[in-house]
Amino acid sequence: MRRISIVYLIFTLFINVNFSFSQKGERIGYVNMEYILSQMEDYKTANQQLEEKIGKWKNEIEVKKAEINILKDSLEIERPLLTFDIIQDRESEIEFEENQLNDYQLKRFGVDGDWVTQELLLIRPIQDQVLNVVETISKQKKFDKIFDQSADAIMFYSEKKYDISDLVLKSILKTEKLEKLKLEFEDEKINPEYEAKKKQIEETKAIKAAEVKARRELLLKQRDEKRKAYQKRRDSLLELRKKKNNPKKS
Repeated sequence: MRRISIVYLIFTLFINVNFSFSQKGERIGYVNMEYILSQMEDYKTANQQLEEKIGKWKNEIEVKKAEINILKDSLEIERPLLTFDIIQDRESEIEFEENQLNDYQLKRFGVDGDWVTQELLLIRPIQDQVLNVVETISKQKKFDKIFDQSADAIMFYSEKKYDISDLVLKSILKTEKLEKLKLEFEDEKINPEYEAKKKQIEETKAIKAAEVKARRELLLKQRDEKRKAYQKRRDSLLELRKKKNNPKKS
């Protein structure tokens, strides 16, 4: 199972990476976020849902690639029988479909793609829940600093008694008052800023979709008109040839 990357899990609330152990009496503890998350059912569910979503997107991309390859193969087979104009139309159609596919891949897996958005939607509430518990336990146990053992901070040795991972996990699992995390991708309520951004993205998508549809319809119309013109010229030539080969007897 692909592990969801842990975003922003170095605790800004507690971490001070200068590790000034020389300060007498300072209590420093640690947690292992990877371990905590791996034991949480909400995290497992989120990971599974994201994997299913990504799998669906990848499958759609592969299907579209196969359709484009069929168009290419068909063109190569029929090329000797087609006119120059029809070949150009078919090549334009293939290029159009390839551009559409590239745009879809960027939409799903680009730097600011749906994959990143969905990952943040799933992880952020779980992070907040864990961080709140870490803060509470740290205050109760009077720790001055807490850092993440699974992050990049190097820890050569620490006694187990300073590891509060199990305490954090136990608190999370036992707390019945915590609101159940909503892990649905599209139905989850987000903060106003996200909703505004989401609305703007949807409007941009709608405009782009309309432009793509108009362009495709124009392309199809032009191709149809060229085919009709070609057929008309062909019929005229056949008619002239027929009259030439069968002249009326006077």
